[in-house]
Amino acid sequence: MGQIGILGGSFDPFHYGHLSIAKAALKECGLSKVVLMPTKVQPFKLGKKRASEEDRVNMVRLIAKKNENFAVSTIEAFSQDVSYTYKTLQALSEEYGREKLHFILGTDSFLSIETWYRGEDLLREYSFIVGVRPGYKENETEEKMRYFQEKYGTKVKILHNRVLEVSSTEIKERIRNKESIRQFVPYEIERYIDEHGLYQDLY
Repeated sequence: MGQIGILGGSFDPFHYGHLSIAKAALKECGLSKVVLMPTKVQPFKLGKKRASEEDRVNMVRLIAKKNENFAVSTIEAFSQDVSYTYKTLQALSEEYGREKLHFILGTDSFLSIETWYRGEDLLREYSFIVGVRPGYKENETEEKMRYFQEKYGTKVKILHNRVLEVSSTEIKERIRNKESIRQFVPYEIERYIDEHGLYQDLY
């Protein structure tokens, strides 16, 4: 088994922005597999609803079924404990091997990762792949990468793909307004959302 990328997120719903980052990581970083890992969603704003863990897992499974280099992990989605990235990667290391894991994340998360639970251990022990939006904090991201490399010996790869401007919030708003979301999500996701009546009553 080769190098493994771990892409976590609420995936509420999974959209072309997520797919773009996953495919870029496969291509640019020589990964053999990207594991899509839906996170457990905590209550968010009084009265606002999200898709269930089961629905979000089902949606990413549809994507993995269509893409042979994708897999799905439910290690966080169905956990009864508070999820911490460090603990999650430790558990996944037992399955894949620590040296083979690469955590995929966006710019804002990467810039703040040192403040996360056991952030310094994360930076010392794991490798990272950062998906950036062109022109968005590029200099800051490169400076932080060099800082992490010098202080912790962190291995970091910055993706150069065009990260799509897709918002889960916008997708939900369009669904609520009975507008098409075809340009934002893969067909399988659009069909699942429609068949299960997701995001119809957001407020």
